[in-house]
Amino acid sequence: MIDGTRTTFDWQANSTDIAVMGYGSFEQHSAHLPLLTDCIQAGYFARQVAEALGAGLLPTMDYGTCLEHSAFRGSISLRPETVMQIVRDLAAQLERQNFRFFVLINGHGGNFSLQPPARDINAQNRPLKIILANWWEFGDPALSVVNEVHAGAWETSVMLALRPDLVGADRRDLTVESGLQQRDLTMFGVGHFNVSGAIGQPSKASAEMGREIVASVRQNLIAYVRDRIDRLRQNPKY
Repeated sequence: MIDGTRTTFDWQANSTDIAVMGYGSFEQHSAHLPLLTDCIQAGYFARQVAEALGAGLLPTMDYGTCLEHSAFRGSISLRPETVMQIVRDLAAQLERQNFRFFVLINGHGGNFSLQPPARDINAQNRPLKIILANWWEFGDPALSVVNEVHAGAWETSVMLALRPDLVGADRRDLTVESGLQQRDLTMFGVGHFNVSGAIGQPSKASAEMGREIVASVRQNLIAYVRDRIDRLRQNPKY
């Protein structure tokens, strides 16, 4: 693996055609998790993938689309159009430098704007392909938690495994207004669901659970990305 701590000469001497980047979001995570939570998680799993594949690791992108959190001070969102253009610009730069795979490890469910440019670029049959993966989709289903959406037991457990020094003790469980569902985030901000900003039960989080989640995600995510790269090397046509 090679990353941003190395020089341009190191990158020129490295023959990898795979670039990996975590894409996070700078947003509220209630009273117990930092605004950088999604960035920390996306960056961690991006590094795991890059190390496994001997790839080039780009710095994690800390700003995504988090409009649903805009009522909470500190949550900074880019417009969907801006995120889409960032992906296009990065892909073009990597393509010019003879990278053939751009692996995006998404850390925020609200980054819906990552998918359109990825699909569009792949459909153009350009030399570079984008592999987009939401890291949380690769955890062991046996470790899933019902009604978890944001800053609950699952996400808090992962942070207890990765950065316990950043996890606070004020873990406020979900109290959602009756009738609202996750799909309603298109119409209402997170504050309509819970004034504390959490949608889940962070009080049930544990470091042990977090380590189990992290281990399963790491194994399944690396296997997935490796498989997709192999498939695209054999048949790159969309």
